Amino acid sequence: MDENLDQIEQKISSLIAYRSSLVNELKKLSQRRRELRDEIKGITNKLIEGRKAVSEQYSLMGQLRDSQKYILSKIGEIEMKVKEIEKVLRKFEKEVPHESGRVLKKDLDHMEWRLQTERLSREEEKRLVEYIKKLEIKLHLWEKAYKTRQELNELLVEAKSLKDELDGMREIKKSAIAKLRTQKEALHNIFIVKHQLMQEDREIQQDIDEIKKNLDNTDAELYKLKENKNKILQKKRLDEEASIKAKEKSLLEEARSKAKDSLIKGKSLSWDEFKILLEDRDE
Repeated sequence: MDENLDQIEQKISSLIAYRSSLVNELKKLSQRRRELRDEIKGITNKLIEGRKAVSEQYSLMGQLRDSQKYILSKIGEIEMKVKEIEKVLRKFEKEVPHESGRVLKKDLDHMEWRLQTERLSREEEKRLVEYIKKLEIKLHLWEKAYKTRQELNELLVEAKSLKDELDGMREIKKSAIAKLRTQKEALHNIFIVKHQLMQEDREIQQDIDEIKKNLDNTDAELYKLKENKNKILQKKRLDEEASIKAKEKSLLEEARSKAKDSLIKGKSLSWDEFKILLEDRDE
């Protein structure tokens, strides 16, 4: 029985040590899972921020695309106007006087002054009037050509400005595409990290479930072993009590037998011996 009890106690001690290791492992896993949940929360926030940044970059690229379309449309309109103006210029370019507008205006003013102030013959006046008309036509043609060239230059300047703006937008778009590529790659890496963390979290949860199952089984086995130990101890105690009672009874019988023998032989009895004999009579 003692050998069986020792085996049970050894099993109980071994199971208690095993249970303690399971509890420690469970604490470590639970702590790691809490850390993982914090990491996953942080990674999720990074994903939200990353997606927002990518969305903003796509929005910027959309705005750039719309602006480029608008500028290209404006450049196209300007180029059409330039062609029309150049066509008009080519039509009357041969008629445009080589003199400058300032010279023509000065000559015209002088002729008009002569017409108003000098005494001229009819023939001279007629020739002067004809000359003034020619000067006016030349000046008109020169002014028209000048204004047309000014308009052409303004359009060319505007077209150049728009093309420079377009080049600037291309550079911005190029930079935006590179930035978007980097952001998307970073977002992909963050997603992979989150996936790995969640996979680890699921594996840890499985380990925790397995440990809890082992703890339940260990507790059940410990309960049975302790029950068996208590039964063995109780039986041992009862056997010991029975053995003590049997020994006491044997000693009592031996003392009673000696007292009877002494009484038969006429010997004097002690109070204890007399008391034993009285108890035997009572029984």
